[in-house]
Amino acid sequence: MFPYFVASGFAIAGAMMMAGPALIHLMNRNRYRTIHWAAMDFLLEAMQSNRRLLRIRDLLLMALRALALLLFGLALARPYFTSTDSALPGTSKPPHAILVLDNSMSNSLESISGSAFETSREQAKQFLEKLPSASQISVVALCGAQSRRITDPFTSRTDAADAIDKIVATDGPGELTHALNQARRLAEQTPSLSPYVVVFGDQQASQWQRLARGNPPEEEMPVILVGTDASTPGNAWVEEFGLPDGMAEVGMPTRIVARVRYQGDEPRSNVAISFKVRDNEVETKFADFPEGDSVQTLAFDYVFDAMEVDPSRMSSIPLTVSLAGDALPADDSRSLVVPLVASTPVVFIDQWSDSEESPALGRLGETWVLRQLLCPQTESSREEQHLIRPIHLSQREAEGEPLRAALREARLAVVAGIESPSVELVSMLRSYVEQGGQLAIAAGGDFDPHAWNDVAWQGGQGILPKPLQPNAVGQSLSEFSDDLQPFRISGKGLLDHSYFRLADLEETQLIDLYTDALFFKTVVPTDEDDSQAAANQAGNLPPLEEKWLSWTPPVSTIERSGDNAENVTANIPATTIAQFDNGVEFVVERHVGSGRIVFFSSGISSQWSTLPSTNAVLIFDRVLRNQLASTFQRYNFAVGETALLPIPPGVGDSSIQLIAPDSGIVSSVSPRFLNEETRGVLIDNLDSAGIYWLSDREPTDASGDAVEARSQFRIPISGTSTPWESQLARLDPDQFASLNLPPQYRWQDSAQLIGGSGLPMSGHSWWQWLIALVIVLLIVEMTVAAMPSWLAWIVDRRSGSQSAPSASS
Repeated sequence: MFPYFVASGFAIAGAMMMAGPALIHLMNRNRYRTIHWAAMDFLLEAMQSNRRLLRIRDLLLMALRALALLLFGLALARPYFTSTDSALPGTSKPPHAILVLDNSMSNSLESISGSAFETSREQAKQFLEKLPSASQISVVALCGAQSRRITDPFTSRTDAADAIDKIVATDGPGELTHALNQARRLAEQTPSLSPYVVVFGDQQASQWQRLARGNPPEEEMPVILVGTDASTPGNAWVEEFGLPDGMAEVGMPTRIVARVRYQGDEPRSNVAISFKVRDNEVETKFADFPEGDSVQTLAFDYVFDAMEVDPSRMSSIPLTVSLAGDALPADDSRSLVVPLVASTPVVFIDQWSDSEESPALGRLGETWVLRQLLCPQTESSREEQHLIRPIHLSQREAEGEPLRAALREARLAVVAGIESPSVELVSMLRSYVEQGGQLAIAAGGDFDPHAWNDVAWQGGQGILPKPLQPNAVGQSLSEFSDDLQPFRISGKGLLDHSYFRLADLEETQLIDLYTDALFFKTVVPTDEDDSQAAANQAGNLPPLEEKWLSWTPPVSTIERSGDNAENVTANIPATTIAQFDNGVEFVVERHVGSGRIVFFSSGISSQWSTLPSTNAVLIFDRVLRNQLASTFQRYNFAVGETALLPIPPGVGDSSIQLIAPDSGIVSSVSPRFLNEETRGVLIDNLDSAGIYWLSDREPTDASGDAVEARSQFRIPISGTSTPWESQLARLDPDQFASLNLPPQYRWQDSAQLIGGSGLPMSGHSWWQWLIALVIVLLIVEMTVAAMPSWLAWIVDRRSGSQSAPSASS
């Protein structure tokens, strides 16, 4: 039993030992007391506050990172908003930028940093980078062959930049009206886009003034002028160069007149001006130009040798005048191609024949003064050959085959002082003019306006440019009237026509010269009949005959032929060239077929006026010589103009070569039929000033002298620049405002536009601000991400400030 009790006792003791700690814990559990320690309370509060701040920090970081990512993607899209300006109505369409690049002569101005054209081209390419990504781009050249091309807009900035690089500078004039019309057509072809025009260039004042004078329509699209800050340099240029009469006379001194102009703030002295014939210098003169705007007129006399004239065809001689170079070399020289003619007949028809005229008896035909004026004959010069060979016929001799034989080779016919023409004379002269002949009609003598109107008007199908009133104004001296009321030529608008301008005289001198003569009597041209009357009377004349002239008129003036040719030319209105101070028209001009009719309403004899005794008789000389010059083939063209030139028969289709001036670039030109009878070439790439050479063989050098002897033909062609392109004055904001252009035309400084401002849309540069905002957000994000370090510092500071009072107590 004892062992049993001993074992039981050990078991009970072991159980009590194992349960003891638990019992002790249970017994002493409620004996612990909670002691509130102020520092621990603050620590617990700080830990709870820290957890809230960390949660807020995480939310803030997530928002900052998401916003930065969103703004970065938005910046890559380059958003924009259309303008709400009243002048630029807003639209949601994608933008269509139409860039107009000025490649005219004035924008070729040279400077130390390069030409102004290169600067404009670089500005245009820089501007491309500022366009929104959805933009479409068109590139337009202001002048030259490129300006006539219309292509689809570019969607790539690289393609647009390549198109800008392909535009080359020309010597042509800048036609803003043409460029804006082309921009309008481009806009019409892309109705789904919102168009606007940006003009890059020197913003030449004369260009925009010409546009403003034309009253430009209000554009539906904005037109932005990119201003330039460059100052205007001084410039001298050859403004005019030519022959007063338009032709040179072989063996006789020919006067060639050059008009040189200078504009600048500093004077220029001893400017050398050289005159060349066939690139050979003939004479050099020197001129001084004061500051401001000044003009010098220089005359060069030259005798063309008969050896230079080919008897079988008309010869053409290239002339050049040049001056010392400046910053715009394109206008420092000017060329001219002069036609040389040994002799050309002119038919004069009046009251008397040569055998009937008698200066001693005072019996002179009405054309006697004109014959002496155009081809003066002296005892010592009767055997000399002059440019004009007169064929004088009376009205009785001017009939049938003798008249036709005289007109066959004549390029000009003058009829004056005839009382009443015959139907046959009117019919013959009408056929002559329609084939290309030039006709001048003057009153005087016994001229009867009523009879002339009945026979020669024919409802516009005769030889009068306008119908005449039956009664004349005033009385001739032979009518012995005591009530003479003389009148003069009106100076108003007289010099608007090139007929009456002389390079040697100023405008006031010319007006004094032409208004010096007194007129006593004139017939009165009046308005034309209505179209129905013209149609009713058109059948009174015989139909147009086959061509019987021995010469061919210039191809540039050949009209279309056919059954309706008469009706077409009859509808061309007459033009008043000069008038008297009493309102009566003095000189009236009308184109008929391939020719032209000029009518003088007063006479040349002393019975109708004092013209023979005054220098005002030059008005007849100027008109008749210009009429005669217009019958020869034209070889002088403005830069940018299309040239029509005939070629000799038998020239192959692939052998025509055109040599450009200075550069010597040779290009092929394909022959074509210019009309039913004439074969020639059409040249539309005259973009440089100077002498071009048209030849049937390709030259071995730029001058072409090596092949001149072997060529079937070699024709010089002159390309001349427009004088106002040499006026380099540029617009500024004040001058632009004074033009009073429609509100769609806006001036924009180049620096601001290249910087992205000033476009007809807002927000196009917001992407830059968006990128800046993304950078700011990333800086803020990094600052917030570093919050635990400075948060712990804040907690420590707060804990320290709360525990300090307990420690002291």
